[in-house]
Amino acid sequence: MKQNKNKYLRLLIIAAMVFSLQSCLKNNSFYTDFSKGKPAIELPLAATHTNDPFAVSFDVSTTPTQYYVVVNVASVNKPTSPVTATLAIDKAYLDSFNTAQAAADPDNYVPYELMPDSTYSIGSLDVTIAAGHREDSIPIQVFTSKLDAGHIYVLPFTIVKSSLPISNWNHLMLNIGAKNKWDGVYKVVSAEFYHPSFGDQIFDASAGITQELVTTGVNSVSMYPTKTPLANFGAELDITIKSDNTLSEVFNGVPTVTPNNDHYDPDTRTFYVSGAYSTRKYHATLVYVKPR
Repeated sequence: MKQNKNKYLRLLIIAAMVFSLQSCLKNNSFYTDFSKGKPAIELPLAATHTNDPFAVSFDVSTTPTQYYVVVNVASVNKPTSPVTATLAIDKAYLDSFNTAQAAADPDNYVPYELMPDSTYSIGSLDVTIAAGHREDSIPIQVFTSKLDAGHIYVLPFTIVKSSLPISNWNHLMLNIGAKNKWDGVYKVVSAEFYHPSFGDQIFDASAGITQELVTTGVNSVSMYPTKTPLANFGAELDITIKSDNTLSEVFNGVPTVTPNNDHYDPDTRTFYVSGAYSTRKYHATLVYVKPR
């Protein structure tokens, strides 16, 4: 009988501690009472990236690529009636972001550019979230073959109207870029570069040099600058990969003489490249390491 009394006493003590802990939590700064939250409309990726730009990359294709901008109802319970919202392409918000970033880092900041109308298509910027649901989305057609790799584009969306209050997470800035399958960082495993002022430089993977190949078209990449252990030289190598994996190359504006053995090996993701202009000559073996 004494053991049963002790058991009940312990249960009462535990219950009291749990109740006390709940009361303390409700009174401290870390407690959030979601039951009192008012429903709001938001862009969930804007919340994830705190209204700042974030990169979205697509493979270059001659056919449009589809992407969806998701609109979400933030609430404890799912809405019981339809929720409407209208988005807009907000150049003013992009301009204000660029101005603030340039003021914070005037020497290094490179401003984002508004995506040209010709690079995307949107049927409608209106959404209707059905009763009993939380999300709807706006499809975007992106014409990746029209994106210029020399520009840093952003497509800025803002929720401008809704049947619910609009959350602070209402600015979605998509930093859209296109990358083909050859785009990436490559290790220079062997190379030779001749320059009349510095002589012949021959080096291998032990030099620890990598080159970035940047998408310039559906089946083309560009390498700049040309790196050696001595220095980085302002010579650009433009590479077009043909259907049989042979290459058409232009080194600092001068086409590489063909035929040659330059080619791309898809099995090992390796480029064998070369070029010459004036008295400068370059050839190298580049092996894929990682995405840019």
